[in-house]
Amino acid sequence: MNITEVFIVFLLLVIIYTLFHSVFIIFKPVPVPTPQPQPYPVPVPVPTQQLIGGCAGTRYGCCPNGVTPKTNQIGSNC
Repeated sequence: MNITEVFIVFLLLVIIYTLFHSVFIIFKPVPVPTPQPQPYPVPVPVPTQQLIGGCAGTRYGCCPNGVTPKTNQIGSNC
């Protein structure tokens, strides 16, 4: 093997190395982030509004509609 053949083999090896290096280094796969599960907020119960009094808690009871309390015994506001 003369010097020219050795040089040609060397050049071919350099070209092959450069191609493999560029393929595996430059075009390396980009890591895809794994999605993290999002926690669901714990549902908070809505406080119920308590009715204080109502018809039974009034002095004179309720009007015939069952909602409005009477302001006097005869129910003049009904």
